[in-house]
Amino acid sequence: MNGHGFAGMLCLLALGAAASEPQTNKVVKLTLEDAIRLTLQHNLSIQIQRYNPIVDRYALAADYGVYEPSFFSTAGESYTASPGRDFNGLTEPPLDTKVQSYSGGIGNGSGGNAITPWGLQYNLSTTLNRNYYQTFTTNLTPRPPFNQDTAFTGLTLQQPLLRNLWIDSARATILIAKKNLRYDQLGFQFLVMTNVSATEQAYYELNYAFENVAVQQEAVTLAAQLVDENQKRVKAGVLTALDVAQSLSQLASAKASLLAARQLVVTDENNLKNLITDRYRDLYDTKIEPVEKLVAIPTAFDLSASWQAGLSHRPDVLQAKVNIDRQAVNKRYQFNQIFPQLDLTGSYGRTGLAETAGDAYGQIPPNKFPSYSYGIVFSTPLGDTTPRNNYKSAKATWQQAQLIYRQVEQTTLIQIENEIEVAKSDFEQVTATREARSYAEEALTDEQRKLEVGTSTPFIVLQLQSNLTTARSAEIRALADYNEALTALAFFEGATLERRHLKVAE
Repeated sequence: MNGHGFAGMLCLLALGAAASEPQTNKVVKLTLEDAIRLTLQHNLSIQIQRYNPIVDRYALAADYGVYEPSFFSTAGESYTASPGRDFNGLTEPPLDTKVQSYSGGIGNGSGGNAITPWGLQYNLSTTLNRNYYQTFTTNLTPRPPFNQDTAFTGLTLQQPLLRNLWIDSARATILIAKKNLRYDQLGFQFLVMTNVSATEQAYYELNYAFENVAVQQEAVTLAAQLVDENQKRVKAGVLTALDVAQSLSQLASAKASLLAARQLVVTDENNLKNLITDRYRDLYDTKIEPVEKLVAIPTAFDLSASWQAGLSHRPDVLQAKVNIDRQAVNKRYQFNQIFPQLDLTGSYGRTGLAETAGDAYGQIPPNKFPSYSYGIVFSTPLGDTTPRNNYKSAKATWQQAQLIYRQVEQTTLIQIENEIEVAKSDFEQVTATREARSYAEEALTDEQRKLEVGTSTPFIVLQLQSNLTTARSAEIRALADYNEALTALAFFEGATLERRHLKVAE
C-alpha cells in the first residue's frame, strides 16, 4: 500500500495485530477491534462533539468569576471659585477651592458591591479628599492658602433575607452550567456509543457483502460449468439448443448478481470508511477487507435485566434526568424571585481629618471618628405579573421535562423488548437457513448425478443452482442480521462501550 500522507493510518490499521494478514498494495485487512479503535481516534463527529464538554468546563469556570472581587480605583480634581457676597451688612470674601479626590477598594469593579456564594454583598473602600483653600480679604488681598485632608475607610454589607436568599442569578447560573456540563458529557458518551455501534453494524454489513460476493462468484462458476456440460451434450445430441439457452440465461443472471454484489461491497466499504477516518482522500482508493468471519454465538436474554441496564446506563435516558434537574434549578430560582426584597444592611467606617494625608490616615486606627449604620431595605412591586408568570413558565417547562423523561424511558423499554425478539428470531433464522443451505447442496449434488446419467433435465439443475445461491445468501444474511441485532441490543441497553471494554473519560 502506498504511503502518500497515509502512513499514520496504516500504522493504526496494522496495529501490529497477529490476526491481521500481511497487507497487499491498496488492500487493508481489518479486524472489528481495529475498526472500533480507528473510529474512536479519527471519527469526525466524535472529534467535533468532544469539544462540547470542554467548552462547558470553561464556561462553568468563567461563571465562578462572579465571586471574584475586583480592585477599583479613581482619581480626580475639581476647582471652584466662589465670589464674595454681602449679607445683612456682613461681607463674605471670595473663596477659591481645589479638591483632589482619590478612592479605591474591593468591590465589583465599578465601585459597587461584590458578592459571596451565599448572597452576601460587600464593599470595602477608602477615600482621600485633599482640599486646598485660598481666601481673600475684603479688599481682595489674598490671604495665605491652607489645606485640609479628609480620609475615610469603611465596610458596607447587605444580606438578602427573602428574595435571593437561598438562590440568586449567580448561583442559578452556576448550577445550570454544571447541569449543562453533565448533559453534554452524556451527549458525548451517547455519540461515541452511536458511532461504535454504527461501526460494528458497518463491519458486519461489509462482511456480509464480501461473503455474498463469494456466494455469487460460486453461482457464476456453477452456471458456467453447466453451460459447458450442456454444450457438450448438445454436440452429442443428448440435449437441444434450448437447454443451452436456458443455462446461458442463468449464467448471465448470475453475472449480473455478482456485479451487484461487488457494487454493494464498494458502498459498504465507503460507509465504514466514513466512520473510521477523517482523511477520506487518503483512503478512498484503498480496499478494506474484514478479517473476522460471521458466526452466531448463542446468547441468553433477560428482559428485566436488560430493562434495568437500559434505564441505568443509557446516556440519553440519563440526559433526560439531567434535563429535569436543570429545569428544577430554574423553577427554584423563579420561585424565589416572587418574594419581596428584604435585605439587612450595615456599614462601619472611620474618618480622619488633618492638614496632611498621613496625619488624616493616622487618625483612623485610634478610631477617633467612627461611623456606622444599619437598617433594612424593603422593596416589592405593586404588581407581580412578571415574577409569577416567569415562575409558572419555569414550572411548566419542568413538568414538560418530566414527561420527556417518561417518553424516553418508555421508548427504551420498547426498543429493548423488540430487539430481544429480533435477536431471538435472527438466531433461529441462522439455524433454519443453515439447514436450508445444507439441503440445497445435497439436492443439487443428487440432481447433477441424475443429469449425468440422463434421469434429470438441465432446467431442474438450473432451479436447484438458483435455490442453492439463494440459500447461501440467506444464511450469511441471517448471520449478519443476528450480529447486528446483538449490537443494537447492546446499544439500547447502554452497554456498547462496556462490552468492548471501553470507557469515556470525563
